[in-house]
Amino acid sequence: MTKAKAAIEIPENYRFFRYLAPNAVTAASMVFGMISLISAYRGNYDLAAWMIIYAVFTDRLDGMVARLVRGTSEFGVNMDSFADFMNFGIAPSFLMFTFFDAHPQLGMHDGWKQWLVIVACIAWVLGAVFRLARFNVAAEDGVPTKIFFGVPTTLAGGLLMIWFLAFLKYGGPELSEPFGGRQLLGDVTTPRGVWAWFPIGMLLGAFLMASSLRVLKVGTTARRATTVFVLFNVVVGYLLGFAQLFPELLVIAPTTWIVVFLVWGQVAKSARQFHAPPIFPRRDDDKLNMRPQEDMAVDDEE
Repeated sequence: MTKAKAAIEIPENYRFFRYLAPNAVTAASMVFGMISLISAYRGNYDLAAWMIIYAVFTDRLDGMVARLVRGTSEFGVNMDSFADFMNFGIAPSFLMFTFFDAHPQLGMHDGWKQWLVIVACIAWVLGAVFRLARFNVAAEDGVPTKIFFGVPTTLAGGLLMIWFLAFLKYGGPELSEPFGGRQLLGDVTTPRGVWAWFPIGMLLGAFLMASSLRVLKVGTTARRATTVFVLFNVVVGYLLGFAQLFPELLVIAPTTWIVVFLVWGQVAKSARQFHAPPIFPRRDDDKLNMRPQEDMAVDDEE
């Protein structure tokens, strides 16, 4: 081995920690998802929702860490998808179902309204897993990363939870203990009828995740002023979110983003040139896309 090659050779232990770093962040995100499930089961719904918000933040961080240390890997991509499925598919659905089931005064715990909640929760999970599976297909096909096809599960789950927290904060003592800092809206209370719209919102969110609608990726605007404004809102969101403060403020930025850029993605000429990759192969071939199962094969000679 020459001195030049020896100089650039990466130590094995450094390589291990380089790939471990982003996956450790993803693991932390999954821990938040598990805490959310436990908190919802125990009836601590505001903490359950905040844990999903934490998972949103760590979902952004693992990609940043992977690029920073050059620790991207196929394992990390798949682990991130599994984490997103639990954090933004399973956890929000479980939270919403248990919340309505535990509060019969909201009128969503029996009859056709309970079935509406059940259908909405199932649709949300299916929409999330469909979105994640297609994202992996798009990554393999080299689809441009500045455009999302379908609303990302991170954005959908985070938006659902931050609206839930905003309304829960003003829901009164019968729904939760005070949380989220000072009530910036004063003595305003959440009308009972608002809660009936959450299953409808979940059905809409499931459709948006599974759709082929184009959405601009956060932080990819061409104008510097817009980028600075977006990053400022992201930083403020991180600070308030980790401090579990003022969900009524946190709803503004993601809601504005999704509304503005859902419209932009369908009407802007620069966005219409991109098309979602096919879900299934365009043509059949002789190669079967199957996972290797050599460990399960039976030796004919035995």
